[in-house]
Amino acid sequence: MKTLLKRNLFFSCLVLLLCFSITALSYGQAVVSIDPAKVASPAAGAQFSVNIKIANGNGVAGYDVTIAFDTTALEYVEIKNADYLPTGAFAAPPQVSGNRVTLAATSVSGAASATSGTLAVLTFKVVAAKASTLQLVEVILSDSAANALAVTKRDSEVVVGASLPTDLNGDGAVNVLDLVRVAQDLGKTGSLASDVTGDGKVNVLDLVRVAQDLGKRVGGGGAVPPTNGGSTTSPPAVDPYKRMELIPAGEFRMGSNEGNNEKPIHSVYVDAFYMDKYEVTNSEYAEFLNAKGKHSDGSITWLDIGADRCRIEYVSRVYRAKAGYENHPVVEVSWYGAMAYSEWKGKRLPTEAEWEKAARGGLSGLKYPWGNAINSTNANYNSHVKDTTAVGKYAANGYGLFDMSGNVWEWCLDEYNGNFYSVSPAQNPLSGANSIQWLLDNYTGVNTSRVLRGGSWPHSAPLVRVANRISNTPTTTSYYYGFRFARAVE
Repeated sequence: MKTLLKRNLFFSCLVLLLCFSITALSYGQAVVSIDPAKVASPAAGAQFSVNIKIANGNGVAGYDVTIAFDTTALEYVEIKNADYLPTGAFAAPPQVSGNRVTLAATSVSGAASATSGTLAVLTFKVVAAKASTLQLVEVILSDSAANALAVTKRDSEVVVGASLPTDLNGDGAVNVLDLVRVAQDLGKTGSLASDVTGDGKVNVLDLVRVAQDLGKRVGGGGAVPPTNGGSTTSPPAVDPYKRMELIPAGEFRMGSNEGNNEKPIHSVYVDAFYMDKYEVTNSEYAEFLNAKGKHSDGSITWLDIGADRCRIEYVSRVYRAKAGYENHPVVEVSWYGAMAYSEWKGKRLPTEAEWEKAARGGLSGLKYPWGNAINSTNANYNSHVKDTTAVGKYAANGYGLFDMSGNVWEWCLDEYNGNFYSVSPAQNPLSGANSIQWLLDNYTGVNTSRVLRGGSWPHSAPLVRVANRISNTPTTTSYYYGFRFARAVE
């Protein structure tokens, strides 16, 4: 027993040292989130509250937040302004309409001095204990001069099943972040969540207790959610098969007035789907080529391996990423090459509507995933770097996706149609095919131009806007064409 305790204490102290060595990252824009990220649903008739939190705020003097909820699961009770804004802040009466509640508040004495805190507290009554999503559908932050500030949103999930007392940050899993929470409270006494042993003080025994639960998830099981059918819970926010993010179902405003082929701006409903956090890399594509033993299929070129800027080489009968480019996005790949890889991987390219919804990151009416202004700290564009950059170098958007503006153009499923927005259906639009499945089954017979989105490293700011559309033939390869995957929610 003593040996086991010593081992646990040593492990906990080691993790503690690692925790304190972690450097916090700031991406220069505020993050507004629903806290906790996962909340266990109590029984029908009970109430629970969530906090609307802000982090990395700078000069915030007012906010306007709208939260959507599932009315078959939850009933709105109240929302109250909290203590982030200076004392005496004015809060307008909440606006409740259908499944949405909006609260706006503003300071009358200047901007908040803190960079993080609680904007508001929202309370619901449980109608039915079932999985659902609390979604920040709109967030506006303003400074004292009524200028809008850049903001990233984080939603929350209501899950069925008991919560884990060691999941201190409520993200649905026990991990190093929970250890950090205990480490920050070491020595404190009183009624604290980090006192997981319940002895009235936070000490090394609490670290040991959290360490014992590492890898556990809300609702039971290990770190990877079950993938068998028949689940009644909502899909995980991060796809278990690969580094993907869940893009929630719902409407968004697609298009812009800046290009003729981007008009008209229109409302589109898209089913929930998963989207790759990162563009497919050279190392990943080389793995596919090695599995196939070729880089073309008959007369169809997948990858122009002889191109000067192709970052994959064929050496000693092995495809491999060139040194230093392993984690850069694959380029010189045709639409056919992207489709062949998706078929092998069991995924697919996103539709054009899915791509734009994902790129906007939950924001509406903006040029870029983060706002209406762009510079070299936001994205790889306008030849600032003069080459591709490793995926994930720049900040993620509101859905946790990287490089949705710049780095490389990304192939989409759709046939290009410059007038498609005028005739496209309002739900799950797809140009040039009756269904996604038909296109996946028959893509080798396709010969019409395909859509590309996102802009790339040598292109100017207007071309990396989230609404910008270009096209090329499915056989075309280029040193700035790449792709990422989507996948349906099963």
